[in-house]
Amino acid sequence: MGQTCNNSGVSRRTVLIAAAGAAPLLALMSSDAKAKMAQGAVKYQPDPKDGKQCDGCNFFVAPNSCKMVDGNIAATGWCALWVKKAAA
Repeated sequence: MGQTCNNSGVSRRTVLIAAAGAAPLLALMSSDAKAKMAQGAVKYQPDPKDGKQCDGCNFFVAPNSCKMVDGNIAATGWCALWVKKAAA
């Protein structure tokens, strides 16, 4: 009963970790998604973190909005979805 089938060389743990890591990326890539995430769900804070802040993020919409996060967003804020804004 304690035997596992490991013919492919990929463990169930590896597959589950990869799926968990891919889920947020798939949510970000979906262009049809109109619902925004709650601030608490993305660990939003009104202060910068490690030199990163919302006005330097690809998702920030001046003066106080975000493409991905619901609610009022401070330009000096930060959340877990932070992605560096592309150089213009």
